[in-house]
Amino acid sequence: MTAGQAGDRTTLTTRQILVVGVFLVAYVFSFIDRMILSLMVEPLRRDLGLTDTQISLLQGLAFALFYTLVGLPIGRAIDRHSRVRIAAIGVALWSAMTAISGLAQTYLQLFTARIGVGIGEATLSPAAYSLFADIFDGRRLGFALGIYNLGSALGAGIAMVLGGAIVQFASGQQAVILPLLGPVHPWQLTFFYVGLPGLLVALAILAVPEPARQHSQAAGLPPAIPVREVLRFAASRWRALAGHHLGVAFSNLSAFAAVSWMPAMLVRSYHWSIAEAGLAVGIALLAGGLLGLTGGGWLADRAYARGSTAGRMRLCLYATLCGIPAGALLGFQPNPLLAVALFGCVFGFSILPISGAGAALQELTPGELRGQMSAFYLFAINLVGIGLGSTAVALLSDHVFTQADGIRYSLSVISPLALVIAAGCYWFSLGPVARATTSPAAT
Repeated sequence: MTAGQAGDRTTLTTRQILVVGVFLVAYVFSFIDRMILSLMVEPLRRDLGLTDTQISLLQGLAFALFYTLVGLPIGRAIDRHSRVRIAAIGVALWSAMTAISGLAQTYLQLFTARIGVGIGEATLSPAAYSLFADIFDGRRLGFALGIYNLGSALGAGIAMVLGGAIVQFASGQQAVILPLLGPVHPWQLTFFYVGLPGLLVALAILAVPEPARQHSQAAGLPPAIPVREVLRFAASRWRALAGHHLGVAFSNLSAFAAVSWMPAMLVRSYHWSIAEAGLAVGIALLAGGLLGLTGGGWLADRAYARGSTAGRMRLCLYATLCGIPAGALLGFQPNPLLAVALFGCVFGFSILPISGAGAALQELTPGELRGQMSAFYLFAINLVGIGLGSTAVALLSDHVFTQADGIRYSLSVISPLALVIAAGCYWFSLGPVARATTSPAAT
């Protein structure tokens, strides 16, 4: 127990509230910068002549590939250096690159800027996961991670609600002439509006106190861990980690596929404006995120109290099974409001496992490995979820369901299929996770 946890461990301290609050705000900004592209699908198709697949690469692969690749060395740095400083540098980088996206005149330039956003955002969650595990015990860790991960839903929701209004406002303006660059499309101004305020968040991160690290020697690992020892530890628990990581990855794929294309579906299938689609999707994201992440974190801690870490993973399985019917029915609704309600259900059940699974990973991992193992976890879930989610839907839309509103049918294939795979992975992980958290022996 650290100094900040003195007293009643069931009551949140001022220090804990500060840390969670600042990192929550940072995560909100990360998702605003990440998801704003979902509202720019139609302007990008019009002004840059892009296909759905090209846009999906901007939403997914450009971000996810470098997010995941740099996440591994960043995770190692987090285990050795100040987590607070690394996170602050990352926030400043992705905010600046989001603003720079507004200067892009070509697809390649925008793709490159999105890579920069991904590199910056790769710092935040590994730092937060490692830091939270040092200031919360098992009875509060799932809830704390649920509050932090609520930033994804809040950020995506704000991106849709305010972003839709901003895109609509900017689209009504004339092109801006910038020195050396020439005319800038109205939608490009949105990147300036949402990117530059993040620089202030980077300063707020620096005010967070760095907690003392809690090291566990249960696995016989020294504090300074060579890479080969990290790999050896992961291999010793590969069954637990594989089912855990892939389950969350495919849950994430379902959620990201739906969030990426739901605004475009409402515009194409129901002829809503961008502002109307953004408002509806944003409200659904906020509701689904509040129930899925904070409720999921609370339920995960209840499950932990009754059945330890395996209880958390069992909850992940149940939530995933509940989301499958909503995903299958999403694209077949004559009423757009019913489609939005089903989208909220798909999103909520898809992200409900995130809090419990994040806490489970910290309990599976020695303290001195948490940054690296969290980075590897994020590598898996983002490469699959973000890297493939948006593009899988777009490929079906471009090559299979080619009618004007074909995106709705693509969503009704990809989201439920991903949840079926996720459920199988969670089921596979249950026994190995139970054994790994009751004994240091390999599973």
